Amino acid sequence: VRVDGGWALGETTVLVDLPDIDSDEPAHRAIAQRMAGKVDVLVWVLDPEKYADGVVHRDFLIPMAAHAEVMVVALNQVDRLDPEGRDAVLTDLRRILEREGLGAVSVIPVSARTGQGIETLAHAVASVASNRLAGARSLVAHARRAASDMGQRMGIIAPSASLAGAPDPAAQQAPQVRHCLHALRQAAASLAGVDIVSQALEASDRHRAHARVGWFWLRWIAHLRRDPLRALHLGTGRPPTPKAAKAEQSDGATGPGVIDLSSLPPAGPAATGRLRSSAHVYAVAACSALPGDLAAQAVLRSDERAERLAEPLDLAVAQVDYGAWKRPAWWGLANVLQWVTALTALIGGLWLVAIHVLEDYLLLISIDVPRWGTVPWPTILLLGGLLIGLVLAGLGTFLARLQARRHSRRIIESLRRATDEVIDVELVEPLRTETQGWAELTRILERITSG
Repeated sequence: VRVDGGWALGETTVLVDLPDIDSDEPAHRAIAQRMAGKVDVLVWVLDPEKYADGVVHRDFLIPMAAHAEVMVVALNQVDRLDPEGRDAVLTDLRRILEREGLGAVSVIPVSARTGQGIETLAHAVASVASNRLAGARSLVAHARRAASDMGQRMGIIAPSASLAGAPDPAAQQAPQVRHCLHALRQAAASLAGVDIVSQALEASDRHRAHARVGWFWLRWIAHLRRDPLRALHLGTGRPPTPKAAKAEQSDGATGPGVIDLSSLPPAGPAATGRLRSSAHVYAVAACSALPGDLAAQAVLRSDERAERLAEPLDLAVAQVDYGAWKRPAWWGLANVLQWVTALTALIGGLWLVAIHVLEDYLLLISIDVPRWGTVPWPTILLLGGLLIGLVLAGLGTFLARLQARRHSRRIIESLRRATDEVIDVELVEPLRTETQGWAELTRILERITSG
């Protein structure tokens, strides 16, 4: 039976008829359970025969006792009861609901067949819905007001229609932040001694090359000099083994420290000051979107971290793979050629000495020396071995210098990546975390205040 009346719920109300919860079909109960937690007003339709059904009360009504203010119970089929029976059923139903913590739920007797109580039920549903809507609107208003107050206290200017097309301050600051970060990374590389290490590496490659491809008769000089890279405790082919030490802390106490990771000259005041200044400028630029007090605190924390960068930078430099033991294959060939030319010159020299001794000092025999044209072969062997060895040494040294420069450029890139990673971990990421958290909070407050 369809009953129409002027008390209709209105166009904005949607009635959803859920499946019977006491159905044997599990899907029906699943749908009912899922929808029960999403609607604004929940109307339980019971009948005189099953109003005390344990399934309804145990699985649905009792678990939702906390939502009693948005629930209505309709006792259907009251037209089948006489007045005394109807009153008895209503009294018993209210008693059960009271026992289950649902005493505040309205119980309305209705009849879908005759229309009895339908208007009362409609008014009850409309009343609960309007109260819930009013409460929701009030809650939203309180939330917006609280968000606005919080935004004002934290220095956030709520967006307005006149600012809808305004440029993003963070986007405007991005080029400046990138410029400051580049300067910071440059300062970190300078403090870590990247230029010193690259020069030592190039000199080390030339030193090692001279010992293998240099002129045989002078290469011994290389063994008298110390490898420039090893002098810095770098390029040993082993990972750094820091020494445990007692490092004095800021409060005067001592604790385990890490020292002597490399033997790089200690950074001077100029390099240290440049790094700290660059770190401060970068922190100020990165925190420009934060309110004054929060920005000052974030910059202060960043400055404190910047004061402790020397050791991580030194460790990063020490851990770079310098490839010091990776000798090029052509060094072996050049070394063999040097030995060949040296032996050739030695044979020629000994031959000449033997002739000179036998003829001039011992006066034993007169030796007819073989010649190539007018030049004696011993002289050819001596001078040829020396000159060819010298030319090969010059060519090998030239190629070794080119290779040393290429190796140095590769290592500089590795060193810069290592020092950049230290800057990212110690300074950039902590600041990014703080600014991103603030930006997310700002967006949330702006969404709340703007509706």
